[in-house]
Amino acid sequence: SRGLLDAMQEWVFRISGEGVFLDFKAPKEKTPLVLPSDLLGKKITDAIPKEEAQKAMRGIEEAIQTGATQTVELQIESNGKMRDYEVWFVAGGENEVIAVVRDITDRKAGASILEYHALYDSLTDLPNRALFHDRLQQAILTGQREGQSVSVLVLGLDRFKEINNTLGYQQGDILLKQIGPRLRKILRASNTVARFVGDEFAVILPNTPLKGGAVVAQKILEALGAPFTVEEMTLQVKASIGIALFPDHAADAESLTRMADVAMYMAKEAESGYAIYVSEQDHHSLGRLSLMSDLRRALDDDAQLFLLYQPKVNLQTNRVDGVEALIRWRHPSQGLISPDQFIPLAEQTGMIKPLTPWVLNAALRDRQAWRRAGLEIPVAVNISARNLHDPLFPEEVERLFSTSEASPEWLELEITESSIMSDPPRAMETLTRFSKMGIRISIDDFGVGYSSLGYLKRLPIDKIKIDKSFIIGYMTDSNDAVIVRSTIDLGHNLGLKVIAEGVENRQTLEKLISLGCDTAQGYYLSRPLPVDELARWLVESPYGLKAEENGGA
Repeated sequence: SRGLLDAMQEWVFRISGEGVFLDFKAPKEKTPLVLPSDLLGKKITDAIPKEEAQKAMRGIEEAIQTGATQTVELQIESNGKMRDYEVWFVAGGENEVIAVVRDITDRKAGASILEYHALYDSLTDLPNRALFHDRLQQAILTGQREGQSVSVLVLGLDRFKEINNTLGYQQGDILLKQIGPRLRKILRASNTVARFVGDEFAVILPNTPLKGGAVVAQKILEALGAPFTVEEMTLQVKASIGIALFPDHAADAESLTRMADVAMYMAKEAESGYAIYVSEQDHHSLGRLSLMSDLRRALDDDAQLFLLYQPKVNLQTNRVDGVEALIRWRHPSQGLISPDQFIPLAEQTGMIKPLTPWVLNAALRDRQAWRRAGLEIPVAVNISARNLHDPLFPEEVERLFSTSEASPEWLELEITESSIMSDPPRAMETLTRFSKMGIRISIDDFGVGYSSLGYLKRLPIDKIKIDKSFIIGYMTDSNDAVIVRSTIDLGHNLGLKVIAEGVENRQTLEKLISLGCDTAQGYYLSRPLPVDELARWLVESPYGLKAEENGGA
């Protein structure tokens, strides 16, 4: 049997059926395991702790009795530290076994790390969504068995993106790390606090009725209302909390969490601090709020939202002279969602405020990539009335340029006529600030609003864009034809360029050229294109940028 021992690469022992060490061989490589010099002749029960020795003896007995290899895990102290070992007991000669011992301490530590990352948020050390979901299921099962309620709170920080954009993501992370300790101070040990994603946290309150959930929500708002310190800066943070209750609102963990999330969004919209999910609300409202909740997560995900670009063609040069950025949303479960579905909702609920900076940032990032490829082309982005009348929006745009290599002359902002006329003085102030930055301004959907020409001529705008409904009807409706001709003349008389959108056939394009329209866009010239297809279009299309014109792209 000594030949067998010499062939092994682990610690190997020959042990009698009574647990006496008969022989051993150390591996060639040094290991942490330290053995007593007088090991031979000793019994296992004298060499390792009693509980571990009992496990080893059971393995030895079963290996001898059955003839099958037995495996056990033992914890043995070595050099003052506990280490984990995996031991195989193989029946050897009469009434003895060969024990092969492998140190698995590092392997188990690695498994623990993997388990940690699967169940905990690495930034805050709080349970993540997966562990939260598991604990909520357990709380619900206990609630069903004991006839108890379970309150679920979903919490989102208000305007957290502004902190990230102003101070940077590192400072934002420092703030997020302080949320968990604040919440734990006011919660019981039996409550679970988890971090979902971004600035979104959640709390499980077992055996807690709705009134108790509301009391805890108020305590959380007060706790978070105290100033935070981030690298010697003092920050004030507000939060919105949604509350849902088992079994009143839902009987499973996923539905209950979603309803608390919807209620949190209701609290954000109402700026009420916290809101309780209302089960009587109609399904349409629930769907709308759920969609906006999903959109908020899509902004953090940065994988669901993407931009398409539709070229604008200069009708004098027959060459592209700009592109319009158009946002699209590929929802993980609902597929491609039309902007007609989510943009109006985003405007109504205020989600347009974080959505527009996302579009601006993505568009300027793509514009920078085109520039590196030798393609100089300005990009237009639509902004809503909410953006236009938000006094902080111009500062946000300024920060965008100050923290990137983007240049204001790359950008054109498109604002609808109705947005301007809903608050003309505020619009004048905001547009003037943009103009002083060097950003070009155009009025979108011109002709469908009721603007004052006297006010219009005072605005710092560069272009007007004829609404596509008039362009599409130009060839068949005499009234549309009159509006198109008059708008082109009006724009030129005011010293503005005129863009026609919705050009879908050659005849309409030729009419616009004959009327002196400056620029056109529409499916006849090009459909909206993904960023990589646009780069090819800019080079290969008959309306594209020629290589000699763009520096050899």
